[in-house]
Amino acid sequence: MSGERFAVFLLIVVCLDVSMSFQQVPSYEDRLTFRLYPPHASQTNDTNVLLDLKSVINKIHDPDFLREMAIPRDQKLYQTARLYADNYNVSETCREHWNRTIAGLTRNEFWAIKMLDAGGKIGPGILEGNTKWLGSYDECFRIDRSFPGLPPSNSGFETQFCGLKTNVKISFIPLKVDFAVCAPKACSPEDLKHLYNDLLATIEKLLPIQNSFRISGGSCRSDPEIDTRAVVAMVVLGLFGVLLLVGTLYDVLVTQRDHRKEQAKSEIMSDHTASQGEKAPLLISQDTKSAPKEDSVLRKLLLSFSVYSNGKKILQVKQSAGALTALNGIRFLSISWVVLGHTFAFVYNNLSNGFVVLPDLIRRWTFQAVINALVSVDSFFALSGLLLAYLTLKEMKRGKGKLRINWLMFYFHRFWRLTPVYMILVMISICLSRYFGDGPLYPENGFEENFCKDTWWKNLLYINNLFEKSCFGVSWYLANDMQFFVLSPLMLIPLYFHYPIGIVVCFVWLLGSAIAPGVISNVLDLPPTTSGGGGSAQGRADYFQNYYVRPYCRMGPYIVGIIVGSLLYKTDCKVKINKFLNLLLWLVFTTLAILVLYGLRDPLNFPEDALNRDVSALYNATHKIVWGACVCWVIFACATGNGGFINTLLSWSAFVPLARLSYCIYLTHYLVLATYYSSQRTLLYLDDFNVIYLFLGHLVLSTMTAFVASISFEAPMMGLEKVIFKRDRRN
Repeated sequence: MSGERFAVFLLIVVCLDVSMSFQQVPSYEDRLTFRLYPPHASQTNDTNVLLDLKSVINKIHDPDFLREMAIPRDQKLYQTARLYADNYNVSETCREHWNRTIAGLTRNEFWAIKMLDAGGKIGPGILEGNTKWLGSYDECFRIDRSFPGLPPSNSGFETQFCGLKTNVKISFIPLKVDFAVCAPKACSPEDLKHLYNDLLATIEKLLPIQNSFRISGGSCRSDPEIDTRAVVAMVVLGLFGVLLLVGTLYDVLVTQRDHRKEQAKSEIMSDHTASQGEKAPLLISQDTKSAPKEDSVLRKLLLSFSVYSNGKKILQVKQSAGALTALNGIRFLSISWVVLGHTFAFVYNNLSNGFVVLPDLIRRWTFQAVINALVSVDSFFALSGLLLAYLTLKEMKRGKGKLRINWLMFYFHRFWRLTPVYMILVMISICLSRYFGDGPLYPENGFEENFCKDTWWKNLLYINNLFEKSCFGVSWYLANDMQFFVLSPLMLIPLYFHYPIGIVVCFVWLLGSAIAPGVISNVLDLPPTTSGGGGSAQGRADYFQNYYVRPYCRMGPYIVGIIVGSLLYKTDCKVKINKFLNLLLWLVFTTLAILVLYGLRDPLNFPEDALNRDVSALYNATHKIVWGACVCWVIFACATGNGGFINTLLSWSAFVPLARLSYCIYLTHYLVLATYYSSQRTLLYLDDFNVIYLFLGHLVLSTMTAFVASISFEAPMMGLEKVIFKRDRRN
């Protein structure tokens, strides 16, 4: 590896690793955006800085070295050693506990050695990204616990786990590096700053190093108290829990019992009729028939919250006639792809080999499908547009009046379909995520910045993608989808009443959705993807906020879906395609999909092959539309009988319940991933086997939590809508 390339890899850390404090949660934009800065210094200087830092930090937590400093045996050590906090500008209790720790160390007491052992030490691999030195979080809180076979441990005071920041300058970029210390709880971060700065100054006089380091600040971990937000959230969830319990008990003990009685009565009647043989009457008297009872509103409301009934509906694999069965496979495979992409994006801040693993992965052809997993969201946009057009046009055909359908209910149903479970999970993330776990990396205030005090209402109105700061990172997709839905009648109404004019209108919208991102990309000099491949440094910084989440840059696949959905409606899914033409179309769209996924490998890996401004703009203007067209072709071919074994695979019955959970998987996987990675006690070493286990574990846990969220919040709300508005549920 050349020195220049090594420096580039080293500087990946700027945005993704050591600039993050222990308890600072990276934003969704930080997770998705990889920014590489050009080297401006030699590899040797950067290496010396890190090696000097390693020597100093390790000596801070070296019991033998500190014991020798506390009891100096030569004149030099005697003149420089300043371990006891006799004259420091620290609180009295902190000074007392600090000095007791030093005294305990000189007496070789086990608890004092455990405190040093719990502090962060620099291990191997710092030149590959092992630059967060987390120590032993749990050991720090078990200082006074004695274990069989070990000496007794009794410090006489409480301890706390803290992260101290020291400034390190790598090339031209100043970085803040964290290392963990286990300190007396009586010491504030400011106290520890004074204590450790003097300790660093003393150590630097004794070591042959060229660089000096000082503590610039720090923070200490404290157990979060149950606040008003948490109480309100738990009350709301408790109310849902009571409704679910009552509804389920009523369903199991009353409704299902009645069903069993009716079934038994029906079986008795059948047996009686069979026993009579030819004497059985051909017509059963109306008096002997039991007319079906109309359930009361209260009964229906209770059954809406039945875990038993809702669970059966979700897990049911049967579908109504005319359903687009291939959508199920595409939905689940697409959400799995999203989870895979986020598995890499979320883990990067927690890696011990982060400097080298990403460049190594990007060089692989196979990894291009991961680095370009961003288009998995465009698959959902295309699916949404296609299904909306197909079902709405069929609904308009069945409807009456000039407008054909109730457009007010059209919007209300969509809002009610998405919002309740979405807002409940946002509430959980804001109010309760700080209690999900702990550890050196766990954010003290949870996963949402400032508890979303100023941003939650933007999520409720589905406009959060229009602002720089938003809540619940993955919700940008929901905002886009809702905005596209609001605009969809402008295309659906012309498509129904005057199809040729409607197609023209759709293509005008499609042209606009290509021009807008192309112009924005050209003006801002954006890269073709979040990982680079072209564009300026400022353009890479602007990519997420000015392009990635904006509706006018993401609507293309949705419009393609509307066009293809209208074609399925007009043809009633009955299109015969010549065998050779069908094969040609499959080859064309497969080639286009491969170009979108794998076409950026060289621009990402070789600076000389990076796309220029105009080519990047062309790519940003068209690749999402092309990908949406590829997805829609698969659905169109499968729905019209031209999909072959692809349709058989995507229509597998096991995909049906998984597809129903795809929306909740999208919402819950964010919490699952953030909780897992934030709760880690040590950094992770990323390799193929580890990432396979991480991905499968995240996918399974996200599916399980999605099932709970669906039967607890999503299904009951849909049941309530059906009861209140007497709305028939159609596929």
